[in-house]
Amino acid sequence: MRCLKLLLLTAGLLLSCRGGLLAAETELASLTPERMLPSMDGEHHAYTLDFLVFGDVAEGRLQLTSETTPGRYRIELFARTLGVASWLTGDRNHRYVSVVEADDKGRLRTVSYEASVHKRKSGEWKNRLKNYRFDYAAGKIYQEKGEDGELAPGLVFELPAGPPPVDILTGFYNLRSGVYGRLTPGAHLKIPSFSSRGFGSIDIEVLTGTERLNKPFFPVTGTLLRAKVDPEVFETKGADMYVWFDEAGRPARGLVEGVVGIGDVYGHLRGDRQQP
Repeated sequence: MRCLKLLLLTAGLLLSCRGGLLAAETELASLTPERMLPSMDGEHHAYTLDFLVFGDVAEGRLQLTSETTPGRYRIELFARTLGVASWLTGDRNHRYVSVVEADDKGRLRTVSYEASVHKRKSGEWKNRLKNYRFDYAAGKIYQEKGEDGELAPGLVFELPAGPPPVDILTGFYNLRSGVYGRLTPGAHLKIPSFSSRGFGSIDIEVLTGTERLNKPFFPVTGTLLRAKVDPEVFETKGADMYVWFDEAGRPARGLVEGVVGIGDVYGHLRGDRQQP
């Protein structure tokens, strides 16, 4: 269900860019991901998502935990539909898992990335999985994909020169720490990324005061980001996503515009609900 995947992305942007590092609209703290992650080990956040007059159509969580291998961390984004939405989608849930480590410049890089969908179809549970494994010594990315635990080798990519491409979860933790630049109004940032079509970028814009005037859902204070992500990441047709940080640096609101058949979709941190 495309709407759930877009909802997931809104939540991922909200939570992976969690508050505490945005001191104000014009400043980002200068922590590297390598220094930041130990203090975030064990953090857990919950969210809820709404559209039109319907509330709580999906719920989910984002969590970061340390791996048994020293210096590696696991970032996990999970979501499931609720109520009527759950019935319509076959009790569908999505899970995105990234294992990360710091490179020699202190940036996070992807060790492995896995995306899975678990749902009920005709009374039976089905699981669809795609994962990517990074071999930096060999300079390659190996893809595997399959269903119900049966994985087969897929595409193999040559790692490009320059900053390493990352998955969306790794990318937004890097963004949070300023790896790609400061979150100042008018800034245009690019996160190097990948898909089965090859390499590209996640485009981030920090909106100016004038650009924000036609987005009345978001207050005039704080920081507002617009993100454009490869449609393949969440298997959507593409849409603009917005994330708003309040003056305390908290990611208080999110919006995906023009979801097909639904309209605008709103994301809220659990316990911080504000209706559009």
